[in-house]
Amino acid sequence: MDPVHVSKSNGTSWQAADSLETLPTEAGTRCWLEDGGSLTRRLRRLGGHGFRLQVLTEGWESATAEDIRMLESDSGRVRVRRVRLAADGVELVFACTRMPPETLARHPWLARLGHKPLGEALADRSDVRRTPFEFARLSQGQILLEDALSGTDIVPESLWGRRSRFLIGDHPILVYEVFLPGLAGFGDA
Repeated sequence: MDPVHVSKSNGTSWQAADSLETLPTEAGTRCWLEDGGSLTRRLRRLGGHGFRLQVLTEGWESATAEDIRMLESDSGRVRVRRVRLAADGVELVFACTRMPPETLARHPWLARLGHKPLGEALADRSDVRRTPFEFARLSQGQILLEDALSGTDIVPESLWGRRSRFLIGDHPILVYEVFLPGLAGFGDA
């Protein structure tokens, strides 16, 4: 399923990947947003032994209208995992994964990732596809940004995020990534 050119959810306008002119002009941020490889592997490579994944929350939540649309599931609930990726003591990325019960029924190992990054768990599987990214500038008051900043002392006016769906066969996983301020100058960006 191709992304809609611009879709709104929870006050967020998601821009399809063909709208790259709307992305930031700062090279450090833009190169991270456009990188189609494994974000986790790149961060782990650059961060070395200082790389850390912190699981913030994991469990079942009520499905939103966006979950139902993006995950094509009307079960009423989704498994949500919120994590923060850091290296050398700098928080770099917040990620939120949303999975319908149908995906977990077929792939129960997804509920047992623990501190293993989802991207690494999926990277070597031959049955995984990723849909094109959608991008958004997230502002104060939007749920995704509030989740990303919860428990930190980071207070930006806005941050860039992206989302895409992974498909394991025909079973979807929706992944949101919010790029925290420390990422723009991190590593080889």
